[in-house]
Amino acid sequence: MQFTSLILPILLLVLMYFFLIRPQQKRAKEHREMISRVEAGQKITTIGGIKGTVKAVDETTVVVTVNGHGTEMTFEKPAIKQVDPS
Repeated sequence: MQFTSLILPILLLVLMYFFLIRPQQKRAKEHREMISRVEAGQKITTIGGIKGTVKAVDETTVVVTVNGHGTEMTFEKPAIKQVDPS
């Protein structure tokens, strides 16, 4: 009797893991890998929607040129949303 009452909560936890936690961990891992591969010359978009070209990459920061006039901005690496196709 007690074993059958535990089946539903355990099943719900397993389903929650496979549908919520695991995909989120996978996306976070892919984002970390993408950030680690950023290099000078690539076009990026930040989480704030700023688009630019990477000028320099440091251990924790990225210097981005944001317009044709040479305006540079420095961002933390986690602020990079995506690397745009060139």
